Amino acid sequence: MRLISLENYRKTKFPFGDGPSMGSLRRQCRSGDLAGARKEGKLWYVDIDVASSTSGDPLVEQVLSEIGFYDT
Repeated sequence: MRLISLENYRKTKFPFGDGPSMGSLRRQCRSGDLAGARKEGKLWYVDIDVASSTSGDPLVEQVLSEIGFYDT
């Protein structure tokens, strides 16, 4: 497990600044839409290993699971 701050996740995932705002990312964390997000105290962190191994789209995740993509 490699945790990085939500702000560093945003800078890594969207290096050109074209991604969602920090408020939108926090909302995704609260709703469970951002895979690997966890709250420590008042700050949000993202497990970069979990976030990079998922697509973020529930339908895509379902299809990949059904075809055995995640079976190791």
